[in-house]
Amino acid sequence: MPTALDNAMKSKNLILAFGGVVTAAAAWTILGSDMFPARPDPSGDPDSWTAEEMRRWLDAVRSFSHVLRIPSLWG
Repeated sequence: MPTALDNAMKSKNLILAFGGVVTAAAAWTILGSDMFPARPDPSGDPDSWTAEEMRRWLDAVRSFSHVLRIPSLWG
């Protein structure tokens, strides 16, 4: 005589639901985090920065210029 657990294990709906939960958890993990995390702000001596580090620093300063009330360097 089959038990309720035996009948549940034979059910395709339970297997599909479990597969859906696993797929949803995987999608949440993959898409919920930063796939390409932002690089840290440059630090240290500005004379040793690369051109890319200088551009990132200038972009960061320009994006907060309205908060700090720093006049724009390029008008």
